[in-house]
Amino acid sequence: MSDVRCWSKEFLTDFLNIYKSFSCLWKSKSKDYSNKHLRNDAYDEMVNFCKPSFPEANREFVVKKIQSLRGSFRKEMKKVMESQRSGSSKDDIYVPTLWYYDLLLFTKDQEIPTDSISNLGENECPVMNEPMVDDDESNDITDNTEPINSIVPEDQPQNTVIFYSYLNFII
Repeated sequence: MSDVRCWSKEFLTDFLNIYKSFSCLWKSKSKDYSNKHLRNDAYDEMVNFCKPSFPEANREFVVKKIQSLRGSFRKEMKKVMESQRSGSSKDDIYVPTLWYYDLLLFTKDQEIPTDSISNLGENECPVMNEPMVDDDESNDITDNTEPINSIVPEDQPQNTVIFYSYLNFII
């Protein structure tokens, strides 16, 4: 498989422009994103574009190149966003060194995680730092000193003894 570094800037620029034209491959909120036939056709077009320069090109080849390019883009974007969050002055904000960074900016909104939606109601909050047992029950745990051997018959496998030990701890 050919290395991205061996690709000419002109070829890679054209490759990324073709990729951009097929939003079904990168825009996850598009209705076409889930259209398998449309995606297959788009990948076929990209493979056909690559074939003259890379005769071994196939769908896997194209997918791996896209993943590699987007991975590098994500690393650069993360550096930019972290430098902006750090409270640095405008002069200190990280400037991407990846020459095709601007060519992949169209995928930026796909890379930023969306805010999660809570499944708790407004008045509900997660219970934290509360004891697992009531105070009345805590005495039961320490008072239960019956030996495991009296609970588990000797002919039981070792993992059964461990399970009974666990149950004894819970009870």
